Amino acid sequence: MNLKEATKKILDDFLESHKGNARAAADALGVNHVTFWGWVRGTRTPALGQISDVFARLGVKVSLPEWPDETSREVCFVDAKIVPAGEGVPRPEAESYLAVPLVGEAGAGPGIIAQDDIKSWVLVYRGHRSVQRRSNLLAVEVGRGQTSMIPTLHPEDVVLVDRDDWGQQSGYTPPGNIYLVREPGQEGGGMVKRVALAGKGDMETITFYSDNKEVGPDTHLMSSYDHDLRQAIVGKVVWSWCDLSRK
Repeated sequence: MNLKEATKKILDDFLESHKGNARAAADALGVNHVTFWGWVRGTRTPALGQISDVFARLGVKVSLPEWPDETSREVCFVDAKIVPAGEGVPRPEAESYLAVPLVGEAGAGPGIIAQDDIKSWVLVYRGHRSVQRRSNLLAVEVGRGQTSMIPTLHPEDVVLVDRDDWGQQSGYTPPGNIYLVREPGQEGGGMVKRVALAGKGDMETITFYSDNKEVGPDTHLMSSYDHDLRQAIVGKVVWSWCDLSRK
């Protein structure tokens, strides 16, 4: 039984002990009601930190392997399916790839990413120049109906975000680069946009630009982010997977 199956079994039993009352069970565990119900139904995958807290309240001990990095994990190919074009050639070397979590859904307009909700994993080739020396990576899908980054990005395209690259090295975000950004007061991440900074002090602003000419820019005072660029920018988009059959 893997962790996901064990988690569901434990939560199902706990729900049954509360006579099927999901709200009461969630309250007893100190978990959001919607989140708990998503775990039980299997529509949401609990983050390790969250489920560890739940297990601790229930007195359940889980022993997991230690990974060198909490975000991007090295790959071990086990019975991987090889497409016909690769038949008869040596298997890929695990050291050449990272498994990057595909999390939530980003809007090209306003939206929220549940970064604790890992939908799947994406293999990333370490040798690609966009990935070399990067490790704190997330893959995020552009939401359905989100069209403000067309023609560069289309709905359901997937972008690779480096969470360690948000302009802090130089103290300035070069205008025109694409980032995963937040609106003021927003948790997680929300939008894929081009970014530019302007002004100084109390008049410093950050502007989110779209590639779709029909969508205007969105400007905020940096004071809305407590003058902390990290609150505005989740990370830089360094790579993308696009369905070229639609372009």
